[in-house]
Amino acid sequence: MSMLSTINIDDNIAEEKDSLGGGSSVLESALYPMTVALAYMGKSDGGAMSLNLLLKGEDGRDLKQTLWITSGTAKGCKPYYENKDGEKSYLPGFLHADALALLTVGKKINTLDTEEKVINVWSSAARAEVPTKVQMVTELLGQEITVGLIKQTVDKTRKNEATGQYEATGETRDENEIDKLFRTRDGKTTSEIRAQAEEATFIKSWGEKWTGKTKNKAKSAGSNGTAGAPKSPFGAPAAAAATRKPASSLFG
Repeated sequence: MSMLSTINIDDNIAEEKDSLGGGSSVLESALYPMTVALAYMGKSDGGAMSLNLLLKGEDGRDLKQTLWITSGTAKGCKPYYENKDGEKSYLPGFLHADALALLTVGKKINTLDTEEKVINVWSSAARAEVPTKVQMVTELLGQEITVGLIKQTVDKTRKNEATGQYEATGETRDENEIDKLFRTRDGKTTSEIRAQAEEATFIKSWGEKWTGKTKNKAKSAGSNGTAGAPKSPFGAPAAAAATRKPASSLFG
């Protein structure tokens, strides 16, 4: 049985929405056409499930991302969380993993099969990459996806041995984070596909807002991106797309 089939999806939780929101070198924020080179499952010491990705850009540069698609054992290994009012929302990592599956092979992430493969994976104990058995999501391999990638500044942290908690050191580092995924053949998001939008418009808005900007998430610094961003290669936002009533099998 596939590891992904154990994810308990709740049909009453809202699907992905379009929102602009606030091992290799860090890439600048931009839209990148990429190909899935690796997609395999992982699990944290606390039981949280992850989808580990290696994406290759057209210029040959690699992007490694870990998408946390469930909570840990203590919180029920669920792909969603609940607020104080009991309202459920999917984890950001789950939404990205689900969007990747829908926008490439037209299937929900929890319906994909996994297959045992041996690849080189970094081992903290060996301090090197060592041959490791993983559950590979083979259907995703070789698939093309357009990535809305953010460059962000975050706090460096260090484990406090007394409390066991990771705390900010006062220093910062830059990293990349997937912010949005778009279907490569037409630039549409999952929301636009569900709404049967006649054209992709959110990709233009995303590119204008984020291309060349750095999001500052460090506690000691201000929020939002830096100014002076170059113009998005996708141009200015277009008028809102016309929509039709949603239908089934939209992602096939």
